[in-house]
Amino acid sequence: MAAADHTLTPDDFASFVNEVHGDPTPGSRSRQPFPWQQALLDRILAEGRWPDVIDVPTGLGKTSVLDVSVFVAALRPDLAKRRTFFVVDRRLVVDEAHEHAVRLRRALQTATTPICASVARALRAESDQDGDVLTVTRMRGGVTWDRIWLERPDRYAIVTGTVDQVGSRLLFRGYGVTEYGRSIDAALVGTDSLIVVDEAHLAEAFRATVTAALDLDAWPLGMKPALVTMSATTPDDTGRQLIVHSITDRDRNHPVAGGRLAAPKRLRLVEVPTNPKKASADVPRALADLTLRLTPDGVVAVVVNTVSRARAVFELLNGQVEAILLTGRSRAIDRELLLASYYDRIRVGRNYDDRRPFVIVATQTIEVGANIDLDALVTESASLPALIQRLGRLNRLGLRDTATPAWVVHDSSTTDEDPVYGQARLATWRWLTDHAPAGTLKNLDAAANGLPGSPAALRALAATAPAEASIARPVHVPVLLPPTLDAWTRTSPTPHPDPPIAPYLHGITDEVPPVTIAWRTGLPLDAPERWAVVTDFAPIASTETIDVPGREVRRWLLHYDDPEPVADIDIPEPAADDPPSTPLDHHGRERAPRSCDNRGRPQVLRYRRHGEPEIIPAHRIQPGDTIVVPVEYGGCDRYGWHPDSDAPAVDVADLAARKRGPSLRIGPHLRHLAAYLVAATPTTGTALDQPTTSGADRELQDAINALLHVVRHDPEADQPHVYQDRLKTLLAALTSGNPLGQVVETLLGQPSQPTRQRRRLPLTVTPTRQIDPLTGAVWTPEFPILLSAARPRQADDESETGSSSTAYPGKRIGLDPHQKAVAARAAHMAHNLGLNLQLIASVRAAGRWHDEGKRDIRFQTMLFAGRRAAAELAPEPLAKSGIDPANKTEARRARDAAKYPPKMRHEALSARIAALHLTAQPQDVDTALVLHLIASHHGRSRCLLPPVLDPDPVKVTVPGLPTLTTEDTVDWQSPARFHHLNHTYGRWGLALLETIVRLADIWCSARDEETHE
Repeated sequence: MAAADHTLTPDDFASFVNEVHGDPTPGSRSRQPFPWQQALLDRILAEGRWPDVIDVPTGLGKTSVLDVSVFVAALRPDLAKRRTFFVVDRRLVVDEAHEHAVRLRRALQTATTPICASVARALRAESDQDGDVLTVTRMRGGVTWDRIWLERPDRYAIVTGTVDQVGSRLLFRGYGVTEYGRSIDAALVGTDSLIVVDEAHLAEAFRATVTAALDLDAWPLGMKPALVTMSATTPDDTGRQLIVHSITDRDRNHPVAGGRLAAPKRLRLVEVPTNPKKASADVPRALADLTLRLTPDGVVAVVVNTVSRARAVFELLNGQVEAILLTGRSRAIDRELLLASYYDRIRVGRNYDDRRPFVIVATQTIEVGANIDLDALVTESASLPALIQRLGRLNRLGLRDTATPAWVVHDSSTTDEDPVYGQARLATWRWLTDHAPAGTLKNLDAAANGLPGSPAALRALAATAPAEASIARPVHVPVLLPPTLDAWTRTSPTPHPDPPIAPYLHGITDEVPPVTIAWRTGLPLDAPERWAVVTDFAPIASTETIDVPGREVRRWLLHYDDPEPVADIDIPEPAADDPPSTPLDHHGRERAPRSCDNRGRPQVLRYRRHGEPEIIPAHRIQPGDTIVVPVEYGGCDRYGWHPDSDAPAVDVADLAARKRGPSLRIGPHLRHLAAYLVAATPTTGTALDQPTTSGADRELQDAINALLHVVRHDPEADQPHVYQDRLKTLLAALTSGNPLGQVVETLLGQPSQPTRQRRRLPLTVTPTRQIDPLTGAVWTPEFPILLSAARPRQADDESETGSSSTAYPGKRIGLDPHQKAVAARAAHMAHNLGLNLQLIASVRAAGRWHDEGKRDIRFQTMLFAGRRAAAELAPEPLAKSGIDPANKTEARRARDAAKYPPKMRHEALSARIAALHLTAQPQDVDTALVLHLIASHHGRSRCLLPPVLDPDPVKVTVPGLPTLTTEDTVDWQSPARFHHLNHTYGRWGLALLETIVRLADIWCSARDEETHE
C-alpha cells in the first residue's frame, strides 16, 4: 500500500512518534510513546474530548501533548482543534515545546515516511496545497510580534506563548497589538483552539478567567476552545467534576518511564546564618562555595531566585571553573549563541563520559522548557513546586545508579514576605526540615542523610505538604461579568474607560507588564530626533530585546539603587521612587553617557511599529512600552540584563530573523559585532570571557574593513554587484556556525540551511542618507548602506496606503479581479472550517464587495498617484496601486493631490453599495452580517467607523445600481448591528467571521491574486 493511501488507526501513533522524534540512524533505538501518552490518545478518541487536567511528573514528556493533538486532528478531525497553544508563565532559556513542534512541522512538511505522509495528507487544507502543513510559531510580545502570525484560519498550528501573550489576545486586548488587529488575534486564540497551560499552579488567575469567559459566550458556531491544565492541584471553583489524566502502573513498570520515576537523587538541606543586610553577600558566597565542592561531579547547576543573585554567584565562580550564566532576562540571540556553544554539554543524551567540571548558574528560567540533565544541583530554597521542577533537571533520565546530590540552601533571614515566593518559601523550608535535619557549610555532615528526591518519592512526599508551601501568595481574581467582556469586545474605537485585563490574567496584584528594551548603534546622543529614522532601517525584532520590570528600567536610567529583586517570574512591582536630581550612582561617580533633555533627564525612544515613535524622558516609561536606547547606555552584556555595567552594549539587530528576509547594515558596528561573535564561540576549554586572538580573527576584521571601503569610496556603492565579492570574502572569514555567516549566505543567495523560500531573492542596496526637514542638510547614519534580500512585503490591511498597495511596487490590480479573488478565497476558508452554506455565502458576498468604496473618484486618483486624468481615463477602477507603501512621502503627496478627506474610510461607502446590491439581487445571506464584515474588514467598525462627514461630497457610479453620493458616510446603526451579531454568532464567532474575510483579503493582496472570470 502506498504511503499516501494508508488509513490511519490509533495503533499508528507509536510509529508516528518514532518517525517524528526517533533517531533515523540504522540500528538506533526507536522512540516509543510512554503508556500515559498512548492512553491519552485513546481516551480522547473514546470520550470525544480532552481531559481537564494532565497530571504527569516532570521528565515524562509532557510536551508530547503536541503529538497527540496533531494525531487526533489527522485521525478524527471532528474531535480536533486547529490551533494548539502551549502556555507557560515565565521566560524560557530553552523552549522545549517550540523545538518539539518544529520537529513535527519538519516531519510533516517533507513527509518521507509512511505514517507522517498520511498525517500530512489529512491535515492539508483544501485549496491550500502549497503552504505549511502545520504552522509553528512562538508568540512574541510588543511591536516585535509579527501581526499576521497565521496566514489562514483553516490551517493547523502550534503556538507557544506566555499567559500575558495568549491571555491578552484571547480577551481582545492583545499586548502590543493595535486596536485594528485585536479581533484577528482574539478569533485565532478563542475559537477552535486547544489551550494547554503548563505548570498551572502558576496561572490560576488565567485558568479561572478563561473558564469564566468561555462560559459567558453561547458558542453558536460550535468552535469553543478546550482548556487543559498540566497539574492535578488546580482547584475546581466552578463546582464541576474535573476529568484528570495521570500516569498508571503501566508507566511505573515501563522500562524507560519507570526508570525516570525512580531516578535516585538525594536532597540535603543547608542553612546560611545571616541577616537582611548581609544576605546579598553571604548567600552568593555560600552558593559558590558549595558549588566548587561539587564540580568534580561534572555538570552542576546553581539555581537561584533573582537575576542579581545569579549574576553575583556567576562572578564568584567565573575564572575558578568553566561556567555560564542563563537567565530569561536576556536577548534571544545571546541565549542562542550561548546554547550553540554549550547546550551539548548539558542536554539530555549528552556525552556522559565527559566529566569535565562545568557549572550552569541560572534562575527559574530552567525550571520549564529546558531538557537538560545534571550531575549535581545547588538551589536556593523556594516554593515546593519550584523545587520539584528544579530537581526534575537532575539525573533526568535515571541513567545513574547512585543517588545524585541536590543541596537546598536557605537564607536564615527569609521571612513570610519573600518578594519572589511570598510565604511559600519559608513554609516549604520548615516542612522540609521537619523531615530531615539541615546542616551548615561548616557542618555538612549534619545533613548527610537528607531525603529521597526521585520523582516518585517527591510525588508521595508532596502529597503531605501544607497548602501554603505551594502558594506563593493568594490570588484574588475579579469576577468576570458580561459588561466587562462586552467592553473588551468593542475593539475599535476602544471604549473609555477601558477595563484593564491584567487583574484577570494574574489576579489583583501589583504586577504590571514589563518594558521591552532594545540596544541600537548609530543613535547620536546629541540628536535624539534622528533615533526613530535610524531605527526604522532595521525595525525592532523580538530576538534582540529583553523584558525588564519598568521600575528596574527607570532606576537603571536614572542611576539609583533598586532594592527590589528582578526574577524570571513576574512579581509585584512597588511604586517607583522620585528620581534623583543628579545622574550619579551610589559611589558618586559619573556613569555611562546619556542623552538628556533640557532638565537633565535621560531620554529613550518609545518605539511603535504602527504608531508614531517619540522621544521621552525615563520617568515617562510606561508598563508595556518598547523602548530603544543607544548602545552607549550599557546595561546589557552577553549574558543579558546587567544594570551595573557601563560598558557599551552590542547591537545584534543584523542577526535577527525577519519574516521578509535578512538585512545587513554596513557600518563600523560590524567590527564590534564580529568580535562579539568570535568571543561567543570559544575554542574547547577556553572560558567564554577569555577569547583568543588568531590569524582568523584578523582575517575577519580585514574582510569587514574591505566591505566598509566599498561603502565609503566606490562610486557605485549603491549598486548590488560591487558587494558580491566582498561578501564572499567576509563569508570565507567567518567560522562555521557563525550566525553572521548565515545572514551573508542568504544575501548571496546560497543559504546552507534548508529554506522555505521558493526562489533566490535579489540583493537590494538601500542608501541611508536623509534630509533634515528643519535645516535641509543631508546627513547619513553610522551605517551608510543597508543590504537586504527581502521577500515581497506582507500585506498591511490596517493603514489606508498599505491596504491599497500590491506586494510588488509598480504593479496595479483592478477592483473587480481583486474582489472576486478575495470572495473565492474567503469561501474556501469558510468551507474548510465547516461553516454552513449561508455563512459561506455571506463571507463570499463580503469579499465580493468589500472594496466597492474605492470607486470614489478621489480614491481612484489617490491610487493613480494623484493623477485625476489618469483615474478618469482608466478602463477599470483599481483596488491596488503601484505605490510603494514604504515611500510615505509619495503616498502622502498622492492623497493630498486627490483631496480625499482625512480619516474618511472607504469601508463606509463599500457597505452602502453592498446594501444596494443585496436589495437589487437578494441572496441567501445574513445581510446584517455582510454589511458588518465589509465595514470591519480593516479592523474598524467594532462597533463604529470614524464618524467623518464628507465636506465636499462626490457622485459615485456603480454598474447596475443607481448613482449615489458620499454625503451620507456615517452608519449610526452600526453599534446596534454589532451588538446583535455578537449575540447571534458569539463574540469570538463574529470575530472569526471577520478574520476569514480579512485574512482572505491579506492573502490575496500579499500574492497579488486576481480572478477575472
